[in-house]
Amino acid sequence: MVVKSKAFEPPRRRLATLRLLAFSGWLLLAVGWGMSLYAYARLPQEVALWQSFWVKKVLRGEKSLLFFVYPVAQTVFFLAIRFGAGAFFFRVHGQGKRAMVVSQEEVERRLLDLKKETLFLILIFSSLVFIHLQTSLVLLSHRLVSGVNAFYLGMLLAVLLILIPYYAVRRRMLLRSLS
Repeated sequence: MVVKSKAFEPPRRRLATLRLLAFSGWLLLAVGWGMSLYAYARLPQEVALWQSFWVKKVLRGEKSLLFFVYPVAQTVFFLAIRFGAGAFFFRVHGQGKRAMVVSQEEVERRLLDLKKETLFLILIFSSLVFIHLQTSLVLLSHRLVSGVNAFYLGMLLAVLLILIPYYAVRRRMLLRSLS
């Protein structure tokens, strides 16, 4: 007879954290669209469509629906990653038990939660990148700035890259704590 220990059930706090991270991703997607729709009505007739990162030249054009390329790209990226990852990475495999205090099911549940946490963080920071690029284009269109804030963009990209070792270290720590 296998008795499940209450100590290894997923804590409510971890579930609440995952829900908050998931909500934040959806909220940032809505903010990106809301900002774009709000700004579009107030744009001048000539708008910035693209800012090169290497040259200080801005591609300008007439105000058109091309302005919405960034929110559309953000939405496609968000949905592809969110639901694509769910289909490929978030399946709990076999229900067998290990000859340990912690069941294989519990280990897989915790690894699944870690994957979800990392995915939601990736979605949050990638949404911030898209929002920053879109905001920069709005400000460029109004001629209020000379380009993208390279430091802020670099920091967002650095955080995205840091999530790779973050996942690996957290996974190793989790497996050690459960063995």
